[in-house]
Amino acid sequence: MARPHGSVRIGPISLFTLIIILCLAVLAVLSITTARAELSITERQAATTTETYQLEVQGQEFVAAVDGALASGGETALEAVLAEYGIAVTAAPAGDAAAAAPAGAGAGAEGGEVIEDTAGDVPAGEAIEDETPSGGTVPAAGTTISDDDGGAGAITVSGTFDGELISATFAMDSGRTLAVVLRVSNNDTYTIEQWKTTTQWTDDGAGENLWLG
Repeated sequence: MARPHGSVRIGPISLFTLIIILCLAVLAVLSITTARAELSITERQAATTTETYQLEVQGQEFVAAVDGALASGGETALEAVLAEYGIAVTAAPAGDAAAAAPAGAGAGAEGGEVIEDTAGDVPAGEAIEDETPSGGTVPAAGTTISDDDGGAGAITVSGTFDGELISATFAMDSGRTLAVVLRVSNNDTYTIEQWKTTTQWTDDGAGENLWLG
């Protein structure tokens, strides 16, 4: 005589336990996904903050160099500082007959032009360093500043001086830039016309989809 086949009966407690386990599994997956998303946002925010401070430091050093040049030697010293920073002089300053930069340090140019420096002709895009009156180092136009502290990246400097307005742009590889505009007065003083940090938006595609259903 054959024995009847047994069956597994799921009682209310077992069913309730199974539902709890499923809920905990779903919550665990959601927690991991949320943690990864927050980590990505935090890393981006940290990189943005680091880049902002790097640009601010370079901008403050540039303004300090301009301020020191105007306080010590007027237009002649100012042209020397601008030449060291790679700022192209497009017009002679008012009241100054010598519009060219001091011998041995040519004004920098943007793009792929050749920059004349004390070390010779250096193509734009190579990293070179010039000594500033304050003892620091600054790049020629179109060159990059290497970050020795392991920060977010390098900074490219470019700009122009038309005899009245000094326009300098400090750009990073990520697309974040700092635009500084200084207005030079006839009494060897200056005012800050613009100090603006911007970020260039890049299209990285459709992005990540959390739900593909």
